[in-house]
Amino acid sequence: MKKKLLLMTIMVVVLTVLAGCIQLRAQLPYESPHVYEQMRIDMIAEVMPSVVAVRTETGHGSGIIYKAEDIGGGVKRYYVITNYHVVEDGGEMNVYFGTTIDPINVKDFAGFQLHDIAVVRFESELEFRVHESAAINDAIGIQIIAGQDVYAIGTPENINKFNYVTSGVVAMTSFDYNGVTGLAIMHDAELNPGNSGGPLFNLNGDLIGINVAKVADIQTADGTISAEGLNYSLSINTIAPIISAFQEDDFQVVVRKPRLGITVQEVSVFLEAPENDPSLLPADPVGVVVIGLDESRDAFGKIEVYDLITHMNGTPITSIADLAAQLDGAEFGDQHILTIIRNVDGTFTEMTFTITLS
Repeated sequence: MKKKLLLMTIMVVVLTVLAGCIQLRAQLPYESPHVYEQMRIDMIAEVMPSVVAVRTETGHGSGIIYKAEDIGGGVKRYYVITNYHVVEDGGEMNVYFGTTIDPINVKDFAGFQLHDIAVVRFESELEFRVHESAAINDAIGIQIIAGQDVYAIGTPENINKFNYVTSGVVAMTSFDYNGVTGLAIMHDAELNPGNSGGPLFNLNGDLIGINVAKVADIQTADGTISAEGLNYSLSINTIAPIISAFQEDDFQVVVRKPRLGITVQEVSVFLEAPENDPSLLPADPVGVVVIGLDESRDAFGKIEVYDLITHMNGTPITSIADLAAQLDGAEFGDQHILTIIRNVDGTFTEMTFTITLS
């Protein structure tokens, strides 16, 4: 028995050492054996820091920082290209840079609906990577050739896929889009909802397009079939003059409203969604479920996703309408007391937080 235990102990030690060796090996710098692959790796590493997500009250799109200017006091104003349809509903917006930097609120935006292009601006003392575009800054056309490799970077579907990279080739260098002749490039670098407004690069790292849409279905005599590899990007050669022509008067100020900074859902709706786990909530839950947080508001860091809000200022909350009633006439600086139930290590615990509208 002792011999068997000794052998098992030795095996555990050996496996632990091997696992450590494998982990160390995985952490060694990767050196590509192929020149082409290394070019791609270097290019993606160079351009990716300038790619962002643009989040609105109704969803998100992608974008790229293409310009910065000093406005005094150590503050810079940054310009981000995205799609018009990402920002057209107005409302509050912020620019998301990944998990290492807090989102920054958009100050204002300008757009041109026909070409589905927009520019949002934010201000910061932080330094952000700016992607210089010869087409925009110097009115130099970028050569786009059928068959050349292209790389789309953006945030498809959900913010946890921030700066997702897909690759493909240019299929058509000029294609009509939105009724505008030659507005689009067609390629097979996969795009999905959320990629809108993100950049399309060639292997040199030149910005050659702004991703806008994909063909989802094709109608045939036999019915509808799913389309594959039919993706549109706005040609930089067509949209660059529009972007360059935006004047100060074209920018609309984004008005910030006082908010808690939470997105909630009715309990019944939450429980009906097959992707949601009912065990996240207590039995027979009454209230509203937190499903999202705004990092720029006071609730962030206090309230958590899947918290069940049961009371606000001592008043029972059974619906979103109840919550909205408590916020009627809201002003910046107002304080509200939220009572929530949270699953803490399997135990549902009641907690109270004071949230300041910001």
